Amino acid sequence: MDKQPIVGDSIAWITGASRGIGFACAQALGREGYRIALTARNRDALEAARSKLAKEGVTASVFPCNVQSEDEVRKAYRSITQEFGAAPSVLINAAGISPWTTFTETSAEQFDSVIATNTRGMFLTSREVLPAMYERGSGAIIQIISIAGIKAYKNGAAYVASKYAALGFTNALREEARAHGVRVIAVFPGATETDIWLAEDREKYHDRMMQPEDIALAIGAAMKEPARAMMEEIVIRPQLGDI
Repeated sequence: MDKQPIVGDSIAWITGASRGIGFACAQALGREGYRIALTARNRDALEAARSKLAKEGVTASVFPCNVQSEDEVRKAYRSITQEFGAAPSVLINAAGISPWTTFTETSAEQFDSVIATNTRGMFLTSREVLPAMYERGSGAIIQIISIAGIKAYKNGAAYVASKYAALGFTNALREEARAHGVRVIAVFPGATETDIWLAEDREKYHDRMMQPEDIALAIGAAMKEPARAMMEEIVIRPQLGDI
């Protein structure tokens, strides 16, 4: 069996990194001195994100990847370790899609796509990074799940199902990973002003929504806990409550 690459103390792989919470995490960790591996499906969006980060002095590289694809995830991981010379010490799974339709209007293809991105994608990326983290005896996997992983909403059967499944997967993974010194943290953001919401909803509810950087700050704080402690779950909602 091939020896696993060394884990880099300051390398973070972030999926869904071109916008929203993923991009905010890239900014926050970049300011802490992490080298950032940016993953999303759209190369142009990734390049735009990389340019913004470069203006802030953050070192980032882009690795286009559809997390639904096992082959693409494997290639992205190999490319990251080759470019940075080490494996990531942090994985942040922020990639996700969120169609909101009534149950009877949800097609099987749509349902499968949501599960493949929001749940299977987390499985595929986590599986890539864990062997090197285990060998090093340290690392962190941050799963951006959503408040919809603990609270069901109408017109979101596929999305809610994917998030409940992601929580179950995350909880099981944590119980395996903790013995190897790896933290697995589930994050449940409430309403956050990203383009996952329609423009008219963002305008209407702007004062009721959190901003992506609010979530990134909470994640950063959890990662600074001493090695003897693990903040297993972060539930973060708007001050005025759910929308």
